[in-house]
Amino acid sequence: MSEWFGTWFDSEYYHLLYKDRNYAEAEAFMAKLSDYLKPTKDQLVLDLACGKGRHSIQLNKLGVTVDGCDYSLNSINYAKKYENATLHFYTHDMRHPLPKRYAIILNLFTSFGYFDTDEEHFKTLQNIFNGLLPNGIFILDFMNVDVITKNLVSRETQTKEGIEFHIKREVDDNTIVKHIAFESEQEQWHYYKEKVAVLDYAKLTQMMKEIGFTIQDTFGDYMLHPFNINTSQRLILVLKK
Repeated sequence: MSEWFGTWFDSEYYHLLYKDRNYAEAEAFMAKLSDYLKPTKDQLVLDLACGKGRHSIQLNKLGVTVDGCDYSLNSINYAKKYENATLHFYTHDMRHPLPKRYAIILNLFTSFGYFDTDEEHFKTLQNIFNGLLPNGIFILDFMNVDVITKNLVSRETQTKEGIEFHIKREVDDNTIVKHIAFESEQEQWHYYKEKVAVLDYAKLTQMMKEIGFTIQDTFGDYMLHPFNINTSQRLILVLKK
């Protein structure tokens, strides 16, 4: 696979670098979101690009029927350990049409903007729109690039289980690029990249309107406080089909 997410997300080192993600924050966010959306038991929710399923699992614990899907087979194989009668996982490339239709689709924790072209991003949004039932709701949780790009940490080193990850961040060609270099236990150097398109509030909202979504709410953090373009870390859009 030549695309960066095709190799990096399935790497054991990706899961090592991000093994300390904030599960308490995810639990609180899902509680807030569930209270806001109030999904009924007969509504099916999709966690699109779910990774290892931390949001899906927590949402399901709150009584919501959830599907989770992700590009990474390794992540889905891990998540499948938590499947039950109302929680299921499958692999999926979001650039392809969804296999079923949902009442609510979630795309959380900046799991959008990974592709090289706007055409692919529009195709993804169209697939989401088509994958919603009439009057369905789409939640996009993206970074607020106006704040993130101004406060970008250009270099840092993180140590996980004895491995030093040397991280460099830059904005290049309207893309936030994270360069990750580290030496494995076999004394081999590895290099990976993460790339996310610089999609600011104006561009994202315009894209949504072009697809046919109506913007219902805009939040700026996981406690669902109002969005402020100058201070909010997150850009959480609530969109209706």
